[in-house]
Amino acid sequence: MSHTTTLNVTQKSRHGFTLVEMLVAMAVTLLLMAAIARGFAFVGERIGDSRANLYLSGELTDITTRLRDELNRCTVNLTPNKGEPDQAGYFLYYEGQVTDATSSLFRTAGTVASPELPDSRYGDFDDYLAFTAIAPPNSWFTGKVPRYVLEQRRSDVEGTAYSLPTGPYNTANPDPFEPVVIQSRYAEIVYFASPEYVASSLPASPAYVDSDGDTDLGGGTPGVENGIPDRLRLHRRVLLIRPDLNLNAGNLPIQSKSITTSSGTTTVQFMHADVWPTAASTSISTGATAADAWMYGMAGVHQQCDLSVRRVLDPSTGLPLATGAVAANSLADLSKPHNRFAHVRIPGGALSGAGALTQTSMPVLALGPPATILGMRSATPNDLAPPLTPNAGPVVTPHRLCGFLRPEFVLGNDLSHLDIPNDSWGLERIGEDLVVNNVIGFDIKIYDPLATSFTTASSGLVVGPNDAGYREALLEAVSNVTTSAARGWHVGSFVDLAYPVLAGGSLRGWQPREIDRLSTAPSSAIPTTGNFLITPFSGIANYDPVPPSTGANSRTAYSNSLYRSGRILTDGTSIQLFQPAFDTYTSHYEQDGFLQDRVEPSEGTRWITLPSPLNAATKAAIDLGSDGVDSAGIYRSGFPSVSGVFGADDIGEHETQPPFLAAAESIQISIRLENPKTRQLRQMSVVHRDIR
Repeated sequence: MSHTTTLNVTQKSRHGFTLVEMLVAMAVTLLLMAAIARGFAFVGERIGDSRANLYLSGELTDITTRLRDELNRCTVNLTPNKGEPDQAGYFLYYEGQVTDATSSLFRTAGTVASPELPDSRYGDFDDYLAFTAIAPPNSWFTGKVPRYVLEQRRSDVEGTAYSLPTGPYNTANPDPFEPVVIQSRYAEIVYFASPEYVASSLPASPAYVDSDGDTDLGGGTPGVENGIPDRLRLHRRVLLIRPDLNLNAGNLPIQSKSITTSSGTTTVQFMHADVWPTAASTSISTGATAADAWMYGMAGVHQQCDLSVRRVLDPSTGLPLATGAVAANSLADLSKPHNRFAHVRIPGGALSGAGALTQTSMPVLALGPPATILGMRSATPNDLAPPLTPNAGPVVTPHRLCGFLRPEFVLGNDLSHLDIPNDSWGLERIGEDLVVNNVIGFDIKIYDPLATSFTTASSGLVVGPNDAGYREALLEAVSNVTTSAARGWHVGSFVDLAYPVLAGGSLRGWQPREIDRLSTAPSSAIPTTGNFLITPFSGIANYDPVPPSTGANSRTAYSNSLYRSGRILTDGTSIQLFQPAFDTYTSHYEQDGFLQDRVEPSEGTRWITLPSPLNAATKAAIDLGSDGVDSAGIYRSGFPSVSGVFGADDIGEHETQPPFLAAAESIQISIRLENPKTRQLRQMSVVHRDIR
């Protein structure tokens, strides 16, 4: 008999995870969450970058669209006046010493074999643009003036006496100094970049904020500045052209505003320029002193109104009236450089050379010293240093009046004049002329049909005048003209005015540098072969790379027109002033009854203060370019006569000339912005062509 045994095995069920399983699951979950978080972070960063990029593009599109429209409405063409009737208005472009190549040449880190360029994102940022424009129909330019200017002009027209209203002010009795918005069909428009200044440096010694703290730029000293402003802003002034606001006497009405403060009663004068200094010891300083009133003396007026204004000149001497009177400009007035925004004449006492008490400079811009990057030295052989002998030769960039526009001309930044809190003028105007922050490039270039680019043998790259390696490409080209020609030269390019001699340019100015990491041959190896550098807008007539000190080289290095315009001044040995600019200019100085003349052949034109009464010799020298006579033997202060070659009133008889004589085919304006958080860069350009 068999038996079957059945075993009942009961399996115990599990209701959870082991500790190991939990830890594994948690680790997997954390990894998954980290991956998701990283994915979201990546997406967020891309969204942030896209938004920043979109913002930069939007800002640049707005700026360039407005600039293009205003340039298209410029009242003049880009042809300098060489004796013809003046155009109605003007166009001016000033070229600063910094270029697109400066930050790459002057600020390098790493080694000579493997250089690093931490500041190469910075472009050319010290240029200046100004012109007159007509507004589109039904959209006229607007600006502010004190109410009393309109009211007093109305009384003047009506032939009634004007009495300045006193307080208390209300709707029925408004404050005569209250800003009133007016319109104009024509305006003087100015674009310029300006840095943020160290507050404690104003107004005595303007110094821009430069506290990058970079420690790896070759200097070897922690916290060294890079010589470039930390923050740059683009500004735009729109100055209304309203000569109808002048009184019958020809000037704007001057009124004084008394203010009682805790320290007593103070007085602010409106529509009144600082008194022109007369002391023989007047000099150019970095500070704001009474002796420098010639430089910033119109700044207070430009804070008090949005009119295009000028100093009124004494008809007997040609100097500003001692009354400090100013007048509103017309388009015809603005064709003359001395009537324009921020243009000054340097008193004779501030100029070296003979006749200091009887001369001023021709009109130039009220600029500060050059960007400090141009004067920095390095303790290591990785940085480009200043010239071997700064300012020692007559063709070396000077150390003054070739930087940013004086801070007093920026709205709300004028601390050289009394500012009363909450008075609607002065500090309260900060930001009204601001276009955009975080600018790292405001670059203006002109088309030079003869500027030459070269194809290099080593890399086959095309290198132009704006590239940091242009000097090396030029050296290679002139060392073997035949093979270089076979590789090809390319003629025609947008360039900086006076590009061969700018201190921050690709050719490093005239002199060899103390330390030059790209130096492959001495400067003397750049000959005049092919006259590569003698072009319509190079500003030079004879390139001799050996720094001239005396003799013919110093007299013929720069073009005669630069000397005749007064944009370059020397004391016969070294440069006192150098402001290369393309200017439509004027023929006014040939018929103004005053003497503008080159004191010595190599010194540049100055405005001569006339003696009273005029002696026969002085009378005979005035305005020879418009007397209808072929003045034999006269070619302006020692230059040989060309009498009989061109006829009566030829250009040789003129007292002045535009800085550059060639007409400009095109002007290119580039604006570069940076987002400081994402470090993104964007740049857009506008090309203005003279098609008339």
